[in-house]
Amino acid sequence: MRNRKLATVSTLPAAEPTSTRSRVYAATPMTQGALALHYQEAPELHPLPAPPVLRLVPTGPTLPDAQAWATRLVQAVAEVLAGDRPIGQLIRFTDTRVFTDLNRRVRVLGLTTTATARSTKERSAVRSVHVSTPATEVAEVCAHVRYGDRSRAMALRLEVHRNRWICTALELG
Repeated sequence: MRNRKLATVSTLPAAEPTSTRSRVYAATPMTQGALALHYQEAPELHPLPAPPVLRLVPTGPTLPDAQAWATRLVQAVAEVLAGDRPIGQLIRFTDTRVFTDLNRRVRVLGLTTTATARSTKERSAVRSVHVSTPATEVAEVCAHVRYGDRSRAMALRLEVHRNRWICTALELG
């Protein structure tokens, strides 16, 4: 093996530096002949960078399609009003005012008709549903529902609460 010199160790000059940019401050006392010296530049020349700004980015489930969701809700409301579905299934999808109004209508329906009379009727069928979105978290729905030979109109307002659609207004015609 040849005798090669891998590194040269030299000492720092004792003279003062000419510019403030090249000035070096020793963090620890300098040891003559040491290779691992720790030098630190003047803090006023290189200020610490500002910490990054952290923002919360919403992630998670996205809202279901308003058109598909409204169609299923209109069908469920029509079945509740026809007596084919229990009203308790709508409690998660309506606010208290709408649920109370539907519950009152179902109670009146139970007092005025019998179960056998309701079972002989044709089932309700949703003919059309139209959705308008005036704002990002609001959907206004109008629907045409057919009950045998009769038709009925429904108007609903859906709003986003806790990342899901909730019916906040219901009009029946």
